Amino acid sequence: MKVIAHRGASGEYPENTLLAFSEAIKQLADGIELDIQYHYSNNFVLLHDNDLQKTTNGKGSVNDYSLVDLQQLDAGLGEFIPTLHQALELINGDCFVNIEVKTAVIDKASLLKIITLLQRDIAHAINFHDFSWHQFIVSSFNHQLLAELKTLFPKLATATLVALCPLNYAQCAQQLKAISLNPSIEIVNQQLVDDAHQRGLNVWVYTVDIKEDIKKCLSYGVDGVFTNYPKQTKHYIEQLQTR
Repeated sequence: MKVIAHRGASGEYPENTLLAFSEAIKQLADGIELDIQYHYSNNFVLLHDNDLQKTTNGKGSVNDYSLVDLQQLDAGLGEFIPTLHQALELINGDCFVNIEVKTAVIDKASLLKIITLLQRDIAHAINFHDFSWHQFIVSSFNHQLLAELKTLFPKLATATLVALCPLNYAQCAQQLKAISLNPSIEIVNQQLVDDAHQRGLNVWVYTVDIKEDIKKCLSYGVDGVFTNYPKQTKHYIEQLQTR
């Protein structure tokens, strides 16, 4: 079962920061999950919430600031808000990267802009850093985005995020040509996992930190878990598998 560092090693270090990513690599996470928000400078910045006050000393939203001013804010322990380009430069192919796109837009022009910029940043990471295509996966709760992404950028792997158990289980991920269904730990069950596997899909569950949830995911045959504590979670998995 793969261990993916949720926003980096965010249980111990400020989430979505270079420090959290470097520590996740040191903790031997199989992958790193990070959240991107579109900034009007035609860059992606790494934040889970558009509200800056939740994780920084700033106020307002991402696009209330220029990129220069945004990166002057303290994201915790003196860390700054990185761009996707800066994060990929640091990770440098040491593990795979799950990019979660945070957006509610569904009009084609806006989706095209996001997808074009995403393609630019991933291509740059492959050309100038030690990444390959198979090390990237894009996930989102915005299924319109995922559908458009597969049309415009079919070689890029995608994952379908769900917070509620879909009526037809993993069918939505199959229809979107995703490689994985990524459900919340709150809604994952054996039937959902089995249905996804029967459709040739992986199941990666978020957010899994406590031993009971790790044990549940192992018993269901889950393929990967997103965790805030990669080292601890890896240790728990090893303990449970050696029993």
